[in-house]
Amino acid sequence: MKIDLTQARATVKELAEELEALDGTEVIERPSREARRQNSHTSRTLLRLSHLGDRVSVEIMGVYHDFKLRDNPPQDSDH
Repeated sequence: MKIDLTQARATVKELAEELEALDGTEVIERPSREARRQNSHTSRTLLRLSHLGDRVSVEIMGVYHDFKLRDNPPQDSDH
């Protein structure tokens, strides 16, 4: 069995790139149309980053479960 983390690594790479792009973003403090637009964009981006973090976790757990099933195949029970 070969452990394949290709999809998880791709998601981590995407997450890292988006984190880097957002890091250091200046927030417009004064109320304006531009500030609302930027805050809305930042909010959506942060939600996407959270989703990517969750997605990579699920991808890794999928690989873990495949590994565990091969490591410990279900036993037939006579009970």
